[in-house]
This record gives sequence, structure tokens and C-alpha cells, in this order.
Amino acid sequence: MAAKDITLDTHALIWYVDKPLKGKLSPIALEAIREAERDGVIYIPAIVLMEVLDLVEKKRSSISFSRLILGIEESASYRIVAIDGTVLKATIPLKGLDIHDRLILATAMLTDSALVSKDREIHAIGVNVVW
Repeated sequence: MAAKDITLDTHALIWYVDKPLKGKLSPIALEAIREAERDGVIYIPAIVLMEVLDLVEKKRSSISFSRLILGIEESASYRIVAIDGTVLKATIPLKGLDIHDRLILATAMLTDSALVSKDREIHAIGVNVVW
């Protein structure tokens, strides 16, 4: 697999950073994340981080959200992508998906990166999805 940039969906991020859940990642998804950490960029849409915070607050994950944010900010491989006008405009043609999925997919499209996601609805759209 050639080095490439990726965008992480919420479940891909949480399953990667929450050690007991790491086994839920497919081998291809896990390799894509590790490869991007070494040789590429990993884009994290802001909505993904809000969803992770929600999971932590609901005790569905035991990770430290503060440590996660700090680790992302200190890493040369990770970039948080804000929800701005450009991202919002890119969601317009992505009808039929949940709002958060539209924002995540738009981020992947705008960054020209593969989306690491298990979401069947996103796979059905036919974009560059890794799982």
C-alpha cells in the first residue's frame, strides 16, 4: 500500500485509540492508519471529536478526551479540520446521509484523502473509502 493521507470516521478513531476496541478495526484500516502516521497526514474532522467526546461522557469509552486532543495537537501526522464555510458547501450534494457523515465525507473529499470508515451508507456512495 502506497503512503497516503486519510480522514478518520468516528468509529475508526475511537477503535484505534481505545486499546480494548482496537480489534474492531479491519486489518486494512489498521494498516492505513499506521501508514499515514508514518508517512502521511491523518485528518480528523471537528465533528468526529465532538462524537468522541459524547462517547466518553456517556462512558462508552474509557479514553481521556483531554489526552486525545493533546496527542492530536502535538502530533506531526494529525490535523483537526474545522467546520467552516468550505466544508459546509461541500456537504450540499451529499444528500441521503446523516449530518455528521456528510461533514466527515466532505472533509475527506476536500483534503483529497481516503476515508477510513466501516459505514455502509458511505461505502455505497462510491467514494475512496478504506475498510
